[in-house]
Amino acid sequence: MRTSKFRQMRAELLADPEFREEVARERLLMQLDVAAARAVSGLTQTAVARQMGGTQENVSRIEHQGDVLVSTLQEFVRAQGGQLEINAVFPGKPPVSLLKPPPTSNP
Repeated sequence: MRTSKFRQMRAELLADPEFREEVARERLLMQLDVAAARAVSGLTQTAVARQMGGTQENVSRIEHQGDVLVSTLQEFVRAQGGQLEINAVFPGKPPVSLLKPPPTSNP
């Protein structure tokens, strides 16, 4: 089986204990508190699941995952009547929205 350049580079990087430690630190910093959004909405996991067309177990899984797809996060927030915003913030610059607005339909 042929190994891609990316996989080879990734394997080399992950072989370095210092790099692995840095990745672990970054993951801790990037944890999402998805349950906090649900707490603010006042909805139960079951209610959110009903709005999403899923199960309470699925909502629990979303809330406890360390890494959630943006589309899943957006669906989770919309199911609670909210709107997801993701911004990049650079020193001395205005925030930049990373989410594209939905396409407008032409009548």
